[in-house]
Amino acid sequence: MADALVLPRSAFPYPAHSVEIRALADGRPLLIRPLATRDAELLQEFIRGLSPHSRYQRFQSTLHELSPELLAKLTDLDYQRSMAFAAIVFEHGHRRIVAEARYAPALDRPGAAEFGLAVSDAWQRQGLGTLLLDKLLQHAERSGITRIQGDVLHDNAAMLRLTRQLGFGARTHPDGAWLTRVERNLGAFALAA
Repeated sequence: MADALVLPRSAFPYPAHSVEIRALADGRPLLIRPLATRDAELLQEFIRGLSPHSRYQRFQSTLHELSPELLAKLTDLDYQRSMAFAAIVFEHGHRRIVAEARYAPALDRPGAAEFGLAVSDAWQRQGLGTLLLDKLLQHAERSGITRIQGDVLHDNAAMLRLTRQLGFGARTHPDGAWLTRVERNLGAFALAA
């Protein structure tokens, strides 16, 4: 079998075709777009603005902000093997991320991607998680990813409900009962679990 072709990041330009504007229930515009390296400070502000509980649900740790190394890693995307979408609002002349969903290659399962999702506390229960995760799944499938998974804290009922609604199966995580592994096959040629 030939070695896999590794393309430089420049082979996958910024996916401008994925940018869209949605109207919120109150009529305000919501920009949905892929993140870029230039969004590092916006992403950091988003993470800092999450409640400690929401940060813990997303990162499964007590971090307050992203380290410079992690921030660089989370904004250095190739837009195919790794992708991140943000929901952005404009308030008082400033842009602000209110939700973010991403995937990256899974470390423990070759050929799979692992996703993460967070929604600002004040913006939860408004459909942003569903909107972003669905958009992320569609992009992953178009990019040739055949399986996506995520690690969810066992008491994160909202995320477990959302993933179930979007066709994910759930099982006990190999690292222990405090985590649930949610998984979903993508694509017409995805293998059965």
